[in-house]
Amino acid sequence: MGVDALVNGGLLIPPTFLKRNESEAALISKRVIKAETSEKMRFLMRLNAEVGTARKADVAGYYIGGKTGTAEKVVNGRYAKKRVLTSFIAVFPADEPRFQVLIMLDEPSGLTETHGNIAAAWNAAPTGGRVIARIAPLLGIEPRFTLPSAEHLILANHSDR
Repeated sequence: MGVDALVNGGLLIPPTFLKRNESEAALISKRVIKAETSEKMRFLMRLNAEVGTARKADVAGYYIGGKTGTAEKVVNGRYAKKRVLTSFIAVFPADEPRFQVLIMLDEPSGLTETHGNIAAAWNAAPTGGRVIARIAPLLGIEPRFTLPSAEHLILANHSDR
């Protein structure tokens, strides 16, 4: 719910399984951040997928934005460096978010292909990218291969206002 508010223009909207339209959602929403801040957060999340820790989640044509997280677990009152909980939260398409995906992996193992790394950038992010690549077509999201970088698409639109 919080991530949705970060990327939807700044409105905190209680989730539901019941069908409702945008005007009904707007009636129960609460502004928690400025629209301009939300736009900047979308830019940062997209930039993270282009060149940051979420770049292994980037799927050509789907303009994913996301944030990775790695947390060491507490075992016997101490942080265990080799036992982590990793996560990746994605929104897509980042220029006009419609969907959110959350991937959480409990105590992932370092593999040969991850060079032994157990951080979210090496496991949760690529898993998120693979999930999005599979579900985006099912959700009716057409790939767009001619989109410019986040800086040109999201921030350029902001400077025109």
